[in-house]
Amino acid sequence: MSPQLFALLERLHGHTAVLGLAVLLHPVITLARGRVLGKGGRWSAALAALLIALPSVAGWLLYPHYREQIKPVLVAENLSVALAFESKEHLAFACLCLTLSGVAVALAAPQHGPRVALPLLASAWICGVVTGGLGVFVASLS
Repeated sequence: MSPQLFALLERLHGHTAVLGLAVLLHPVITLARGRVLGKGGRWSAALAALLIALPSVAGWLLYPHYREQIKPVLVAENLSVALAFESKEHLAFACLCLTLSGVAVALAAPQHGPRVALPLLASAWICGVVTGGLGVFVASLS
């Protein structure tokens, strides 16, 4: 992978994730108010799932280059940053799983949305925010 393509995918990876978290907040707030998702809420939940999934795909494309070119140097020179990156990856996967699960529940069983989907989507949002914070931390030091 060329350095230019890596840089482009890396930025799209982060920006799309932030956009996904912003969109995810709409169904979280709606469900937190005890309401069932209306048509717009269902659309925003589905869009949030897509926007949370896209950075995962970009991450899978980026990871081989990271593992071969960046990780060995990072582990040798700054182990704590390398471990923060690995923690970020695990939290991102948790965010993806929680988002997809929460959206599936919200769309398939809307009457159970506030009770079942809300904890999943709120947890996804929290994992995503922490993931983003770790991503900014790692990017600033690597």
